[in-house]
Amino acid sequence: MAEQDLDISTELQASSRKEYFELSKHTTLQYIIYAGMIVCVVAFLHMVIAMPLMDVFFTSFMHADVASDGEVLEYRIAEGAPKDEVVTNLFTNWGIVERIAGMENEPNKMRIARYLFNPTLALLPLILFIGVTISTYIVSFLPKSIGLLRQKIQREIMNMLDTISISLYGEHTDAEIMELRRRVIDADIRDLYDLAKEYKISVDEMKNLQGALLWQDATSPFESFIRTQVALQFYMRSYFSIQYANAILGMVYMGAAVLIIIIGIRGLKFIPSSEPSIILFALSLEFILLIVYAIMLIFSPKEDEREQVAMAGESGGLFSLFGGGSQESQARNAEVESLLKIFMTQPPDTKKK
Repeated sequence: MAEQDLDISTELQASSRKEYFELSKHTTLQYIIYAGMIVCVVAFLHMVIAMPLMDVFFTSFMHADVASDGEVLEYRIAEGAPKDEVVTNLFTNWGIVERIAGMENEPNKMRIARYLFNPTLALLPLILFIGVTISTYIVSFLPKSIGLLRQKIQREIMNMLDTISISLYGEHTDAEIMELRRRVIDADIRDLYDLAKEYKISVDEMKNLQGALLWQDATSPFESFIRTQVALQFYMRSYFSIQYANAILGMVYMGAAVLIIIIGIRGLKFIPSSEPSIILFALSLEFILLIVYAIMLIFSPKEDEREQVAMAGESGGLFSLFGGGSQESQARNAEVESLLKIFMTQPPDTKKK
C-alpha cells in the first residue's frame, strides 16, 4: 500500500514537471509575433516621434533648416575641400542647412549643407531599446499561446512553486502546490514574512511571487495589464538577471570598445566633424547598454538570496533539471560581481567596510 501511495505521489509530481517542460518549449508563432511587434513599435517610434523631434531640435535649437526631401545640396567635408553634391533623403541622409538672409530670393541657387545627419543610425540604439521594452510589456500581456514572455513568466512561477514544495514536502502532489498557491495569494504583509521564513526564501522573493500569482490569476484584461509590471519584475529577479548577467556585462564592455575605437578614429580626423551620426550612435549604444545593465542589477538577487538560490539548485527543483541553479552558474555570477567592482573602479573590499 505504501509503495502504491509513493507511485501515485511520484506520478503527480511528474505531472508538474511535465507542465514545466511544456512551458519551456516555445512556438515559432510566438517568436514571430514578438519580433513583428518590435519591428512595428520601433518603426512607429522612429517615424512618428523620434524624427520629428530631431527636426524640431535642429530648427529650434541650432537655428538651421533640415533638407530631407531629395533636395541636392552643396557639401564640403572640410573647409577648403572641393565641393561635392549630396542628395538628401528622409531616413539616412539629412542635410542641415544654415539660414542665410536673401536665399529666398535665389530659389535656383544650391544651398550649402553645414552637417550631414543620418537619423536612423544615430537614433537606432535608443529607439530599439524603447521599442523592445514596450513590445516586451505588450507580449507579456497577450495570451500564452501567442505571448512569448507570458509563457516564460508562467514557467518561472511553476519552477519556484515546485522548488518550495520540494523543500517542504519532498515528493509532493499537485494538490499541495495548489495549497501553496492559495496560501501565498491570500497572505497579507505579516503573513508574507512568516511564509518567507517557513519557505526559507527572502521577503522580496515572496512579495514578487505573490504579485506574479495575482497577475496569473487576474480575471480582467485591465487587471492583467496593470499587474504585468510586477510579473516582469518577478521574471527579471528569478531568471533573467541570473542567467544573462555575463552576457549583458560582456555587451557593456563591447559597447565601450566600440565607443573607444570610434572616438579614437574621430580624434585622428578620419571621421569629419560635419558627419556626427556615427559618434552619436556609439554614445547612445554605450548609454543604453549601461542602462540595461543597471536595470539588471536593480532586479538581481542580493548576496544572501544568491546563497539561497544555490542551495535550492542543490536540493532540486524543476529549474535544476534544465541546468539552472548549478554550481557553475553560481561561479559565473560571482565572476560578474568581481567584474562589476572593477568596472565601477571600487576597491575590492568596499562592501566589507
